[in-house]
Amino acid sequence: MQPPIPNDPNRPGRVEELGTYEMIWDCKFCGTQNLPALSRKFCPNCGAAQDPNTRHFPSDEEKIRVENYVRKGATLICPACGTPNLGDSHFCMQCGSPLDAATKAKTIASEVRAENASFAQGADRDLAAERMAEDLGTAAPAAAPRKTNWLPILAIGAVVIVLLIGAIVALTAKRTVTVTVEGHDWQRIVYIEQFTRVSDGAWDEQVPAGAYGVSCRERQRSTRQVPDGEECAVRRIDNGDGTFSERRECTTVYRDEPVYDNYCTFNINRWVPDREARASGASLASAPMWPQLNLSTGSGLGAERESGRREVYVVRLSADGARYECELPFDIWQEAQVGESYEISVGVVTNRPDCTAIETAERQ
Repeated sequence: MQPPIPNDPNRPGRVEELGTYEMIWDCKFCGTQNLPALSRKFCPNCGAAQDPNTRHFPSDEEKIRVENYVRKGATLICPACGTPNLGDSHFCMQCGSPLDAATKAKTIASEVRAENASFAQGADRDLAAERMAEDLGTAAPAAAPRKTNWLPILAIGAVVIVLLIGAIVALTAKRTVTVTVEGHDWQRIVYIEQFTRVSDGAWDEQVPAGAYGVSCRERQRSTRQVPDGEECAVRRIDNGDGTFSERRECTTVYRDEPVYDNYCTFNINRWVPDREARASGASLASAPMWPQLNLSTGSGLGAERESGRREVYVVRLSADGARYECELPFDIWQEAQVGESYEISVGVVTNRPDCTAIETAERQ
């Protein structure tokens, strides 16, 4: 069963079978048209056998219902005389030849119309064009694809790869420089939080304990999809035996509906980042120390506490007029004396120093 035309491919549809009807065919010998394909296997005017390849859909006004329809499979075309036979036949009803090698009648693409529209008669089939298409290989095995000239593509790809490699090499290339220690900088930082009143907001069930001054009002929180009718179409499907099935295919249409909830604003007392206390120096002579802290103690609003500490130790370096800085661990920083020289690596493009050589030298 073919799927219905979906409003949303993830939602199932509803299918209603409307009935089975006869296809129509045209006699290619005498020109008689619109013959019923199931009940007329031969032309009533010239006696020629039906050519299943001329079958097409009738208009809504011309269609003939098939009562008590039983599906027997696609029409079998006798390889000896070309007579169409029922899909479950073993011998040709015209010449008696076995149908083991018979070909099945080809079906045509289904047609779809809106529910409030009507089907017109299907267009006459251009058999010559269909046969030509088969001879050219569009209905049979596909023609060999056009060969692609990969040389320009490979050349461009090679250029891009070379440029990328060049950029990587340039960014990672380093040169060796002899640097001399010119000075030292240090900084110690203490981060301080304060217990204070904070204004905040949350959905009703998310308001934290301890909130006060709570005020709630309705607000749209989300949307939900609700059924809002159906979209339907009618499809006709070639059964391959001179009949077609017609059915109504419907999918549910959904619309977005807002969902409301109570959103609350409130005050609450929290520890929040407030300030930093810093101490710094520009030489080894000024021994690093932590800044003096004048914290407001207590447990009420305005109380303060430490939330973390950080210390930074930097040596200033020079080499032929160029200036560099290296951040080092404290023990290495204090061992690197002014006037002492080191060989370090510096990025050719980035001019960024690699300070690991100083750490290695001082630890040896």
